[in-house]
Amino acid sequence: MRFLYVFALCLLPGSILSIATPARAQAQSDISEQLSARADDVLRLLQGEEIETEVFDENFLNAVPPAEFRALIRQMAAQQGQPLAILSIDARNALSAILKIRFEKSVATVHVDLENAIPYRISGLQLTGFEAAGDSIAEVIAAIDALPGRQGVLVQPLDDAALPPVAALDPDGRYAVASAFKLYILAELDRAVQAGERQWSDVVTLGPKSHPSGISQNWPDGAPVTLHTLATLMISISDNSATDTLIRIIGQDSLARMVRATGHHQPDELRPLLMTRQASALKMPVHADRRARYLAAGPEEREKLLAAFDRDLTLDSLDSRLLTNRPIFIDQLEWFATPADIVRLLAYLDRHASAQSRTILSINPGIGRDAAGKWTYLGYKGGSEPGVLSYNFLLRSKTGKGYALSVNWNNGEQSLRESELLALTTRLVTLLVEQ
Repeated sequence: MRFLYVFALCLLPGSILSIATPARAQAQSDISEQLSARADDVLRLLQGEEIETEVFDENFLNAVPPAEFRALIRQMAAQQGQPLAILSIDARNALSAILKIRFEKSVATVHVDLENAIPYRISGLQLTGFEAAGDSIAEVIAAIDALPGRQGVLVQPLDDAALPPVAALDPDGRYAVASAFKLYILAELDRAVQAGERQWSDVVTLGPKSHPSGISQNWPDGAPVTLHTLATLMISISDNSATDTLIRIIGQDSLARMVRATGHHQPDELRPLLMTRQASALKMPVHADRRARYLAAGPEEREKLLAAFDRDLTLDSLDSRLLTNRPIFIDQLEWFATPADIVRLLAYLDRHASAQSRTILSINPGIGRDAAGKWTYLGYKGGSEPGVLSYNFLLRSKTGKGYALSVNWNNGEQSLRESELLALTTRLVTLLVEQ
């Protein structure tokens, strides 16, 4: 399809800022006449004018008929509010540009391409993301604070320990962080490789298998894979089977030492570091007795219980409906950290991570490529499950400034709209690069 519709992700920013004039607010003077005219057409289309047959070429219309396009636009308007103005036009050449368009609730990034002959109709239209429309970091933090549930944020400069946080919201609060715990595994694996204890090219057998997210659960049992492949899958697509394999290979003692070394405020809470399959299985009703015993135990007894329970914590015992519909035991059976814990972990990686690990962290930026591209380096690992969101970034600006950023949202009563926090976090990252 020529029209890549990211609104299907239900992006809905939480910070609202309206602009009265529905006209172009600012545009560069060096854009071509045809780009200027078609940029105005894009705004008219997003505002609901039925001009598709006039402004799109035949290939686009065949891929996205007008009725389908209008349905998508109506859905977008319901989520983002009305389009108000073109804020800027970044011309890549005479036939291609990136537009910033202000909506009532957000700022959208829109890529537009034109055919290469008169009448220069639109051949490609790609909406790549939204940023919440806050004008300051304080406004964005206030909007995050207003979300239902509990929120914790910490934005910390990395290059001078004496510098205060750029922003903080309950930085010492305890939060479920879901797959963000996988950063501890990467940190320990990287340490072992640098110490000569392992090599990225070491081949191990895949397993134990877990449930998605990821792809390796569909690979043959016992498939030979390198440690580098497992780490890449674990961080870039949060592959759970790759994660559980690395936990088995590395071992609980080494992982516990890394949790302590990176400054977790209560390291015993992450001992043992549950495999993803184990954590999910213990939440199931069929394992209620095992769960009660596990939660009542101390760290050493938990390790023994987990070893005894493991053969019964099977994938067959998981009910995907329970895992995906609502929050389950997110205050008890999870991986817990404070925003300050995660920032200390990111700071450790900034100081010690190898080039290989830094590259792995940068594969999936977590936010739109345009926003990520404003940074010289952006490493990311997120975490999500019903009731839990965690977005964590290691950042280096083009002026050389380094930051660690952790944004967390927990709600034990209802699932979260990821789009709300994603838009606000994207805006926060964008404002931070301007510091």
